[in-house]
Amino acid sequence: MWLQLIAPVAIFILAIISAYSGLDVALATPFYDPATHSWPWREHWLTSSFLHDYGNQLVQLALIAILLLFIASFFVARLRPYRKGTGYLILGAGLGPAIVAIIKASTHIYSPWDLEMFGGDKPHVRMFDSIPDGLPIGEAFPGGHASGGFAFVSLYFLLSYYRPAYRFHGLAVGLLLGGIFAITQEVRGAHFLSHDLTSLAICWTVALAVFRLMYRRELSAPPRPPAPEEAPAHR
Repeated sequence: MWLQLIAPVAIFILAIISAYSGLDVALATPFYDPATHSWPWREHWLTSSFLHDYGNQLVQLALIAILLLFIASFFVARLRPYRKGTGYLILGAGLGPAIVAIIKASTHIYSPWDLEMFGGDKPHVRMFDSIPDGLPIGEAFPGGHASGGFAFVSLYFLLSYYRPAYRFHGLAVGLLLGGIFAITQEVRGAHFLSHDLTSLAICWTVALAVFRLMYRRELSAPPRPPAPEEAPAHR
């Protein structure tokens, strides 16, 4: 439990270090072409259409499928055992990106492609920097696209209850999908590393909070016996 609580704090600390150590800028610079004042990967079909646009659609379809399964559990008896789990995924995976979107709509942090150092017209504002008067909302922090993938770290918490042996498989899904989305946006010049690490910290915190709330009775009950495939083999 303590590791689950410490993880998002550690991730956010890494985000702060990345922003204020210069790592953000150092990682973004190779993907900017100063000769043309452009980001070559910004409109590339692989990053823009396939990994960004289709990636968003993939996440939306996954959440819709989970929602339909949740609704069907009220009408199909054999699906009732999945009701709570699908309900958790809807909230655990859905609220993280929603909170990220709310924060994005109120922060004055900009995409790399907007910054003066990369041919734009905006100052480089970081998390705890003072905001110049009259500066418009940046809508770049935290990373929105990455949050759609990191939202599925909720699978780790769900599987830790139902199938503990597979919990790290669930974690890998969320980290891999979110990581791919994060790299996509970083090479396009849409986000810095710190933006996406903050999204991961938020999604992890939300998934954990929702899990502890929805499964508080189960977690306080005596330990469940292992599933048949998880039972130790007799020698």
